[in-house]
Amino acid sequence: MKKGMGVVVLIGLMMVGISGMASIASAEDFEMVYIPKLVGIPWFNEQEKGLKDYAEEAGGLKVTVVGAPDPDPASQARILEDAIAKKPDCIMVVPNDTASLEPIMKKGMDAGILMMAQEGMSMQNMAADVEFMIIDGVGKSMADGLIKAVGPKGGYAMMVGSLTVEMHNLWADAVEKYLAENYPDMKQVTSRVEGSESVEKAHDKTLELVKAYPELSGIVYIGSLGGIGGAQAVEEKGIEDKLAVIAMSLPSQAKPYLEDGSMKACFIGHPYKIGKDSAYIAKQLLDGVKPDEITELPESGEVTLDGKVFLFDSFREVTVENADSFGF
Repeated sequence: MKKGMGVVVLIGLMMVGISGMASIASAEDFEMVYIPKLVGIPWFNEQEKGLKDYAEEAGGLKVTVVGAPDPDPASQARILEDAIAKKPDCIMVVPNDTASLEPIMKKGMDAGILMMAQEGMSMQNMAADVEFMIIDGVGKSMADGLIKAVGPKGGYAMMVGSLTVEMHNLWADAVEKYLAENYPDMKQVTSRVEGSESVEKAHDKTLELVKAYPELSGIVYIGSLGGIGGAQAVEEKGIEDKLAVIAMSLPSQAKPYLEDGSMKACFIGHPYKIGKDSAYIAKQLLDGVKPDEITELPESGEVTLDGKVFLFDSFREVTVENADSFGF
């Protein structure tokens, strides 16, 4: 944790809902630990680049990224415990299971660490959360993508990374709600399926769904790898005209499948920019800036504050024509 040299200045955040943190003025860099749901996948690789590039450009911040190779809640909990023991100035976690992390987050707050979340808006034991997609907007965009591909009647399924990943399920809720209210003849054929954090799992689950539900006309994948696995399954079986893959995948990965029709629509946030903006918010709070004074982000522009939640909109459609322009 950043040590004071000479006069030590403690800056408390007195806003309602923002507590348990302080900023210590010093000539040394603040230390920030970022704990994603898992490491080694393109989405979080891009976020890591953004976090570290902002830290290097802005100065006064050092970012370390640690995580498990799979989205296992127990592994993430242990990693968070270990990070708290090292007493950095800030920890930002992307929870696989918000409930299981709550008591550990409290330990961090009690230790004077700025505890933050990303995609964890319901968490109580945190100073702030960063959200980069408007829930209702995600629901409408992905639902409309499905209807455009298959029409207003048919059967669909939802695949998320895990049933314990809060934001995946809130986005899935929004898709289902929008479809139920606007396209009542589009029926969900089965309960929500897990698998969108792995290309292999998504591929296998897609084939299982196709076999089990002949009426299935589309699958909406929440999670950056799910649509890739789904498109590979569609391509493998030659069912591009029978099953629509609606994805949330990185443009460089999605483009070939959009080109050959095995993926019908794709939407994504911009992980590199999200990483830079998340590091910016953390650095501002560490510097003692009040949360409600943070109104503009270096990459995404306007940001609003709702209680503890910083909210901005990074959600865009990926097409064959614009995929290369994203740069990742």
